[in-house]
Amino acid sequence: MNTTHATSAFALVIAALIERLVIALTPITAANRLPRITPLADRAGLRIEGEFDHVTLPALRQALTSMANGGGGFCVDLSGLTFIDTGYLRALVGAAAALQDGGADQVLTLRSLPPHARRLLELTGWHHTPGLHLQASTPSGRSTPGPAHS
Repeated sequence: MNTTHATSAFALVIAALIERLVIALTPITAANRLPRITPLADRAGLRIEGEFDHVTLPALRQALTSMANGGGGFCVDLSGLTFIDTGYLRALVGAAAALQDGGADQVLTLRSLPPHARRLLELTGWHHTPGLHLQASTPSGRSTPGPAHS
């Protein structure tokens, strides 16, 4: 048997086993990947749950516009977020900047920001956007009131 053929067959078997392991360890179901935007019960704002990408971006923009038209700052809770692309982050940052455009001292607070989304905001520099407040997280990942940047 050719060693190159044996090596590539072995690599295929390993890849298949890894794929099965990843699938088995992934707790995300189709139900919790469905995008949902709902009002917050405890303050003016929105709760975003599921996966969000360019397909669902118009729904987010409409919800953000509706909140901004309320005349004050608001909060977006991202604790149920399983995926967000940069277009969604850009829309959130744009909404925060728009709150500042009129000279008002209104803020868009991002609560329970997942580590991957926080990292994207930091890599792009968008976390410094005027009007955007990233609520601090505890080691357990829960948000706490505090300064936006530590």
